[in-house]
Amino acid sequence: MVEYVVEPKSRENIRDLARILRKTLGLEDEIYFPIVELLDVMCMIFPKFSYEIVEDDVFPENIHADTDVMNHHIRIKQSVYDGASEGVGRDRMTIAHEIGHYFMLCCCGIKFQRNFKKESVPSYKSPEWQAKCFAGELLVDATLTKDMDPFEIVEQCGVSIVAAKYQYRKMHERRAA
Repeated sequence: MVEYVVEPKSRENIRDLARILRKTLGLEDEIYFPIVELLDVMCMIFPKFSYEIVEDDVFPENIHADTDVMNHHIRIKQSVYDGASEGVGRDRMTIAHEIGHYFMLCCCGIKFQRNFKKESVPSYKSPEWQAKCFAGELLVDATLTKDMDPFEIVEQCGVSIVAAKYQYRKMHERRAA
């Protein structure tokens, strides 16, 4: 069950936010997004922002990073940071995911609230879905990759095959009229 609920955002809304960030950074034409380098730039763009690389044993095995929106702080496992620095797609996506939380909750003023009743929440109101969507849209820009197959997306964008196939499918879905 989702612990928090955020303002609704569609994939198109989130795609637009990812494009705004790319454009602000002058990276709108870059297929391979430099996600690790963005961490250092964010410290200059957002004065309150900070991040730290922590030893792997700080988090449980299934947690790779977290974002503290109240303190504008991201923590990333050392192995995830190292993997992202070496171009490992899953690790690059993890960092993009946490940046998505930060960007949407701290910078864009998206409101969130506790889900005390533990009710089922549609994905477009889930902060986890929104951050995952943002990460995919940031690392796999639909405009730049629309003519690529998933294997080209993996190679050009530095994401996992699972992420590439998912983004490819989302780019090519036909909407029901």
